[in-house]
Amino acid sequence: MSQSISRRSFLKCAGSGAVSLAAALLTGVSAAAQQPHLAGEPALLDGKAAVELLGYAPAQEMGNVLVYLSVENLSAAALPVGASYLQSREVHTLSDLYSMGTGVTAVCDGKPVRCGSFAAPLYGENAADASVFTLNLTAGRGALLHCFCAVPESWQTLELTYHPDFAAGRSVTFTVHRSTDKAVLGMVPASPAEVGSVVDL
Repeated sequence: MSQSISRRSFLKCAGSGAVSLAAALLTGVSAAAQQPHLAGEPALLDGKAAVELLGYAPAQEMGNVLVYLSVENLSAAALPVGASYLQSREVHTLSDLYSMGTGVTAVCDGKPVRCGSFAAPLYGENAADASVFTLNLTAGRGALLHCFCAVPESWQTLELTYHPDFAAGRSVTFTVHRSTDKAVLGMVPASPAEVGSVVDL
């Protein structure tokens, strides 16, 4: 994946989070609790997946930010983690972008904002997990959720809630802080037409 997050970047960002998640499981603390999680604090969602906020990248030319969430399938079955990255190649306008994915919603500084999202397999060998419509993540594998959120120029805090189909009505919320969570992990598109180039598989 030459234009998206690399294996080294992912392990650097998510490695400490895996330790935190293991500690939470050992102490019986379910990270699926409704309190928001910060960057580097993994959440256990419905006992099936570990989800973590890796950070965000500014995309000023499009008036939004690109937020990265990692998802690791901890179950024994494939999980539909989000809209397939293949759909991103059909994006031509901001309306196209914000209509992608229904599993992520966003609130910026207390007000709901538009958010479009798609999922890509973390490594190239996982590409077969993606159909035209949905990324079905195989057991034991990881994916990266790309979440494009419309934000005002002066935004400070963004809350993303991830509520995928596999989670049986459960969700997890992450808080993104503008001042501390910037982490450009790959190509950031300058226009809607470039969104399909974020993932190179």
